[in-house]
Amino acid sequence: MAQKKNYYAHKRSELIEQVEPGARRVLEVGCGFGNTSAAIKIDRQAREVWGVEVVPDAAQKAMDNPAIDRVFCGDIAVLVEDLPENGFSHIVAGDVIEHLVDPWTSLQRLYSRLEPGGKFICSIPNIRTLSFVSKLLFTKRFEYKDSGVLDRTHLRFFARKDIEIMFQGAGFTDIKITALTAGKNTIKQIGRFIFKDLVLKRFLIIAYKKA
Repeated sequence: MAQKKNYYAHKRSELIEQVEPGARRVLEVGCGFGNTSAAIKIDRQAREVWGVEVVPDAAQKAMDNPAIDRVFCGDIAVLVEDLPENGFSHIVAGDVIEHLVDPWTSLQRLYSRLEPGGKFICSIPNIRTLSFVSKLLFTKRFEYKDSGVLDRTHLRFFARKDIEIMFQGAGFTDIKITALTAGKNTIKQIGRFIFKDLVLKRFLIIAYKKA
């Protein structure tokens, strides 16, 4: 339970810093307790911030946060229809896409909710890792865990090319897929240089709606 509370309370600084100061209206999908949304409003001085959260208790905490302008409780795949078209300058979704039944359709619908030139910011776990491949090869199991890439609540799994194809299919342009955090550890940097995506746990994706 404590781990779950920490999950909903986590403030995603690496995503927050991708929101330009003074953003017109930001939507966070999977806002949890609202700490990331609140930081976007306060630290990045966004004029307006909305949130969507599927877990009722977490959504209520976000609703109680005075920094957040509006919070919807429910599945984004359904609630997206209630959101204004061309209504957001930014949409943020930290580790959410992999939890959706049909992320391809949901991403297309979220695309229409961005204003022309709007920015989509998200993180997605990387299934194409040495640790996953080796475990599958030697233990002969696709073993779900309580957290991480094989989190038992993940419904979809992606490698870099899958993400690129999904975003292109939804209509996005200028798609950039990078390591979620660069890190300063020399050994890790060498490992990333040699093995590239095979040692990356999550991707940071930045994509835009056509202006």
